[in-house]
Amino acid sequence: MKKLIPFIGAILLILTSCSNNETTDETDVPNESTNTPKENTRALIKTIQEVSSSPDSPTKFSYDGFKITEASADKLYVGIYKIKYTYTGDLITKEEGYVNDDLRVNNEYSYEDNKLKTAIFKNGNGLYAPLNETKLVYNYVSENIVDIDIYSYSLALNVWYLSDPFPKARLYFKDGNIIKREKFTADGKIYSTITQEYDKNPNIYKNITGFDKLFFAYTFQNVFNRHLDIFDISNSNNVIFFSEQINGFFTEVYRYSYDLNIDGYPKEQRDHYSTNQMLYLIKKNYTYY
Repeated sequence: MKKLIPFIGAILLILTSCSNNETTDETDVPNESTNTPKENTRALIKTIQEVSSSPDSPTKFSYDGFKITEASADKLYVGIYKIKYTYTGDLITKEEGYVNDDLRVNNEYSYEDNKLKTAIFKNGNGLYAPLNETKLVYNYVSENIVDIDIYSYSLALNVWYLSDPFPKARLYFKDGNIIKREKFTADGKIYSTITQEYDKNPNIYKNITGFDKLFFAYTFQNVFNRHLDIFDISNSNNVIFFSEQINGFFTEVYRYSYDLNIDGYPKEQRDHYSTNQMLYLIKKNYTYY
């Protein structure tokens, strides 16, 4: 029995040592929590870089949690383009566009039953406050079809009137994506049709609060959205095919593919030549927070 005592003592010593190590390991693992935690747990777009000969800086995005606060880029020969976003709750109610801190455009949004009801675009030149220019009024025909009445503004008469020659548009949705846009003439005939197809991967804007509510007739894209490469923000997935027909004739056709990051979000957009998947140009690069 006496011979067993040292042996038992050694076992107890080992067990005690293991217990201490386990305690230390448990303390070490949560040590990451002593560092500043990531503000966001889902990917948020950080930069978009147009790949071209232009030395323009990338579009950069800033956030408060998952709410976007600002998008900006330094444009050659022009200066700093900037869009500031205002929320009411989780809904974006205003976008203000600046060039070198001069207010140039102002988009205002209203909602009904948590759906976009009106979008008003105001335009200026930095010398005066932006004035009414275009208004979209949304009518939800069904879950997957939305009609849009397009109005222009008469400053002299101080009234909105249906735009001429294209007063109406219709948008078709599937799986959270706009798959078709139709623009109508005043006599109700289809003037143009835009068709889009998508991949199954998350859109680069997927996790930005409020962006899923903002969808427009294709012509409702102000100069700031164009210059900052902010398009198709409401879609769930990424456009891989785009075509436009005017009066039944194809005027534009584009095919895209994407190189994905480890989380499945696009890190590179590729512009393909016709249907040849082997020939392409890298169009844009993306980074994320």
